[in-house]
Amino acid sequence: MVSSVALSTASRPFVPPLPPKTPKSAGTRRRLLELAGQLFVEHGYEAVSMRGIASAAKLTKGAVYGHFRSKGQLLVEVIRWKIAEDDQAVDYVEVRASLERGAALIHAANHRDTRVLEVDAAAAARHDPDVAAGMRSLYLERHDRIRDAMFGVADPDTAAWVVTALTAGVGMKESTGLPLPEESRLTTAISAALKGLTAPQRDVALVE
Repeated sequence: MVSSVALSTASRPFVPPLPPKTPKSAGTRRRLLELAGQLFVEHGYEAVSMRGIASAAKLTKGAVYGHFRSKGQLLVEVIRWKIAEDDQAVDYVEVRASLERGAALIHAANHRDTRVLEVDAAAAARHDPDVAAGMRSLYLERHDRIRDAMFGVADPDTAAWVVTALTAGVGMKESTGLPLPEESRLTTAISAALKGLTAPQRDVALVE
């Protein structure tokens, strides 16, 4: 049976916040993203209120709502910002040339906060149409970026889907406090799992 959230988000796109109007407003929004992200990671999304975020930022709750119409929209934008920062630090030319490098990114320690936030978003999305629609939009964009980075792969769409699913699975394990296997062993295991999916197309070069 399809949930009411799934039905509502299927027919409604995510509406992101309007761009900041001034450099000061842009700075305030960046500070809100940083503070909210820190609070969500430390305490969990459900335990953090917009009032608490406003207090940490030394702003009124109304000022926070002036940037983000809901806590759900704020969570989505925090994750979007974190993913963009993570992506900026990745050399995708290097990743395309090395399956092991790509596999290591799936469980990279410096991306842990992003994975933890995504676990909270997945739980919230079951009951919050804003979060569900926002994460769907974000994941579609992310899927396209990963797919396009898989130059020459036989089935890049499926490979991109599996990469994001593996990343989500690592985040779920981390959220329970379960320790990950030793880094090199985990990279080897993920590389082996991806090897069949990332087989090159016939007569297609793997380099640009």
